[in-house]
Amino acid sequence: MKKKNKEKKKQDMPEFNFKEFTVEEGRIYEEAVNKFREAIAAGKALRQAYESYSVEDKELEKLIQADFLKIVIAERHFQGGQSFEDIAAALDVRVELIKETHARMLQEVGVTAANQFGQEFSGFKPKAND
Repeated sequence: MKKKNKEKKKQDMPEFNFKEFTVEEGRIYEEAVNKFREAIAAGKALRQAYESYSVEDKELEKLIQADFLKIVIAERHFQGGQSFEDIAAALDVRVELIKETHARMLQEVGVTAANQFGQEFSGFKPKAND
């Protein structure tokens, strides 16, 4: 029986660093997301929504904008059943952006689930069905 190289598998797994917000960053985040929602509800394109609320910290602004697009995809695609093409048209963005963001979301969920499993079942080695 061939042993699997666990170290190689661990290296192949992408790393995601989820930011812990300060109270002020959390307030800014919520305010920005609410402004973006209002702009989208008013029929504005995604870029126009982003322009409706400026954040002084450009790193934080970039993170909020990326999260907002993920939120919209989750709400419209997973909850609402809208196609990627319909979401892209409504936001006036390329469908590739929606697909790439969707793939990133699934990747983040997979890594988070694997990390959580490892924390909860350290030492437990699940067996394959084969």
